Amino acid sequence: MRTRTQERTVKQSILPKTKKEEPKIINLAIHLEKLTAQLNDGRELSIPIDWFAKWGIEGVNAEKLKNHEIKRGVNIYFPDIDEVLGIEAFIHGFNAPCE
Repeated sequence: MRTRTQERTVKQSILPKTKKEEPKIINLAIHLEKLTAQLNDGRELSIPIDWFAKWGIEGVNAEKLKNHEIKRGVNIYFPDIDEVLGIEAFIHGFNAPCE
């Protein structure tokens, strides 16, 4: 007969060990008025291009954002405007910091 402590140990060892993976950007689609980030967890999140102006970055349009690089899945670098947009902007919205 097993004790309760032994039962807990057995149950815990059966459960798979999972590490919560942080979301990462795996693809970015540039639309006329918005950016859509596809995340590795299956979500697709969009933000309006107009937000760049609200963050103080003037003269941004879809054409200038087509040239981009996804860095480590957490930042998007736009060399034509020399700006970095973090995943936080997609996850937390307008109040997220823009680097």
